[in-house]
Amino acid sequence: MKIASVECLPVHSGWRKNFVFVRVATDTGVVGWGEAYSQYDRDRAVAAQVEELGRYLVGRDPFHIRHIVQIAFDDYAQRRGSLEFYCAASGIEQALWDIVGKVTQQPVYNLLGGPCRSRIRVYANGWAYRMQLPEDCSRRGSGAQARIHRVEIRSHPGPLADLHP
Repeated sequence: MKIASVECLPVHSGWRKNFVFVRVATDTGVVGWGEAYSQYDRDRAVAAQVEELGRYLVGRDPFHIRHIVQIAFDDYAQRRGSLEFYCAASGIEQALWDIVGKVTQQPVYNLLGGPCRSRIRVYANGWAYRMQLPEDCSRRGSGAQARIHRVEIRSHPGPLADLHP
């Protein structure tokens, strides 16, 4: 199995910043997805880094994640990484882990050493964008709270699991 293509797919989120998704495809048809973090005005620069880094990946084994990340830093970035480089590299790395997880039929957290928690607390973020009055925030926050469902990560809790309710 070899990497056949690397694509960057910026998606306008409808507010403040875009999402920058990375799609890595293999010659066997397995596709991995990642997200390259981007700041408000840097999504084009991050996308350019993904596209250029993709040239270094085509023809390589997607299981050689550590080696790929190292050559990206050593050869491509010449050991002088920037915010845009690290954002692009992280999206590519996520996509590679996604491929490995799909091929091995394992969740990525198992490949990274197993789960750390049986559950985590989450919060709604971004619902207060462009709110002007405290009443607007209260009304919008109540709506978000009503839509939040319980999120649970199923794993085998260890002796410290109760420390993070």
